[in-house]
Amino acid sequence: MKFQTLKKSAAALMAVILISKIVGMFRDIVLAKYYGTTAVSDAYLIAVSVPTLIFYFIGHSLSTAYLPMYNQIRQKSGAEKALDYTNNLTCISFLIVTVLVAVLVAFTEPILKLFAPGFDEKTMALTVKMVRISAASLYFMTLVSIWTGYLQANQNFMIPGSVSLARNAVIITSIVVAARFGIAYLGVGLLVAYIAECLLLLPFAWHTKYRPRLLLRFREENVKETLYLVLPILLGMCVSQLNKMIDRSIASTMVTGGISALSYASVMNTAVQEVLVTGVITILFASCAELVAQRQHQRVRQKLSATINMLAFLLLPATVGLIILAEEFVTNVLCRGSFTAASVQMTAGALRCYSCGLVFLAVRDTLVKVFYAYKDTRTTTVTSCLAIALNIGLNFLLSHWFGINGLAAATSFAAMAQCVALYLLLRKKIGDYGTKNTVIVLLKSGVATCLMATLLLLVKGLHIFSALPSMASFLLLILVGAACYFAAALLLRIRPLMELLQRLRHRT
Repeated sequence: MKFQTLKKSAAALMAVILISKIVGMFRDIVLAKYYGTTAVSDAYLIAVSVPTLIFYFIGHSLSTAYLPMYNQIRQKSGAEKALDYTNNLTCISFLIVTVLVAVLVAFTEPILKLFAPGFDEKTMALTVKMVRISAASLYFMTLVSIWTGYLQANQNFMIPGSVSLARNAVIITSIVVAARFGIAYLGVGLLVAYIAECLLLLPFAWHTKYRPRLLLRFREENVKETLYLVLPILLGMCVSQLNKMIDRSIASTMVTGGISALSYASVMNTAVQEVLVTGVITILFASCAELVAQRQHQRVRQKLSATINMLAFLLLPATVGLIILAEEFVTNVLCRGSFTAASVQMTAGALRCYSCGLVFLAVRDTLVKVFYAYKDTRTTTVTSCLAIALNIGLNFLLSHWFGINGLAAATSFAAMAQCVALYLLLRKKIGDYGTKNTVIVLLKSGVATCLMATLLLLVKGLHIFSALPSMASFLLLILVGAACYFAAALLLRIRPLMELLQRLRHRT
C-alpha cells in the first residue's frame, strides 16, 4: 500500500471509528440510564465479558496470526491457496468453538463464580441465564474475526471498521426492549448482535472473491505454522483475561456497582484511544505484514516511527484532558436515569487512573502489531505475562488503598512497563526507528500539554462557562484546550503537526 493511500485510509477509518464509538457510547448511555450501577448492570457486563473472554482465547489469537500468514501464502502460492487456507482455518476454529460452547453451557455457574464471587444468588442466576442464551455468539464472533482479517488483507478497512455499528444498534434495541418486557432480552440481544455483524461482513467478503466451503486439513504446513504462532498469543490472552477476571472479581467484593463503574470508565478511556489510534494501528499492521513479506524493512521502520510520533502528539493532551475533565465527561455522557452522582464519582475516579496509561497502551499495541507482522509472537507473550503478573500484584496492593481506582491505576502502570520493554526489544530486533525524533516530539508535546492544562484549570476554576448548560460548557472547555494545544504545537513546530500541514499545503 502506498504511503499516501495509507494516510487517506487511516483518516477515513478514524472517521468511521469515531462514528462507531459515538454509537457505542450511546449504547453505554442507554445501559446507564435504565440500569445505572446496579446488580443488573453488573450481571449484564459479566455476561458480555465471559463469551468475549473465550472468544479472545481462540478468535483473536487466530485472527492475529491469520493476516501475516495469509499474505505469505498469497505471495508464494497465489490467491486460491490463500482462500483454501482461510476456509481450513475457519472449519478448525468451529470445531474448537463447539467444544468451548458445550463447556460454557454445561458449567456456566462454576465459571461465572470465577468472575464474580461477590454476586448474590439472584444476581448469579440472572447472569447464568444471559450467558447460556448468548453462548452461541462465539461462532459468529469467530467468523467476524476471520472475515475481518480477510477483508483487511484485501485492502478493505472501512467495512471491518464499521461492524460494531450493527452490533451496537442491536444491543441498544435489546436494552430498551428488556427494560420494558423483561431482562432475558438482554441475552438474546447479545446473540443477535453478533449475527448482525456477520450479515454485514458477508456480502463484502463475497464481493472480494471469498467463497466459503467445508475444508478440514489438520496436517497442512500452513495450519501447523499458524498454530505455532497462535500458541504464544493464546497464552498471552489467557493471562490477560485472567487479569481482567481478577479486576472484576475484586471489584465485585468492594461495592455494589463497582464492576459497572470500572467497566464504564474503561470503555470511555478505550473510546478515546480507539478514535485516535485504532484506524492507524489497523492499517499499519496490514501494511507492515505486506512489507515484511516483501522484505522492505526500512519502510517498516519509517512507518513505525511516524506512527509512534503521531500517537505521542495526539494522546498526551488527551490524557491530561481526561484527567482534568473526567467528572464533566462522565456527567454529560452517563449521568441520567439510574446513573446517580455517586456513580459519577466512582466512574470518574477510575477514568482518571485509566487515562494515565493512554499513551503507553496505544504505543504498546502498535509495537505488538509490528512484532506480529514479523511473526514473532513469543516476545509479546513473554512481556505480556510479566506485565500482567505486575498488574495482578499491583491490583491487590493498590485496591487495598484506593479501591476500584487502584485497579485502574494498576492497569496503567503495567501498560507503561510493557510498552518500555517492547520498545527496547523491537529496536534490538529491527534497528533504531527514530528514537531521537520521538524524544523530541515527546518533550515538545509535553510543553504544549502543560500550557493547555494550565489554561483549562484556570478557565474551569474561574467558572467562566458555568452559566451555560452542562454539555455546552463541557464542549467549550474541550475547544479551549484543543485550540491552546494546537497553537502551542504550531509555535513549537512539533513534527507530526508540521508534516500534516505540509501535506495539506501540497494538496491545495
